[in-house]
Amino acid sequence: MVELRVTISDDTAEQLAERARREQTTPEQLASRAVRSFLGSFASPGNGKPGFVALGSSGRRDISERAEE
Repeated sequence: MVELRVTISDDTAEQLAERARREQTTPEQLASRAVRSFLGSFASPGNGKPGFVALGSSGRRDISERAEE
């Protein structure tokens, strides 16, 4: 495990502490969970592509050919 030091505003620290109290955990554990969640939203396991790639479909198949138009 690696220890990471980050700097956050006083307001953010208060919000983090309050949320941690509500969830009966520590601010450190909550922040660690938030970082894992954040990173998971950018990468799909196994393929290395961001999770939002190919999320929607335009229904058209000629988009790349018509990109300049």
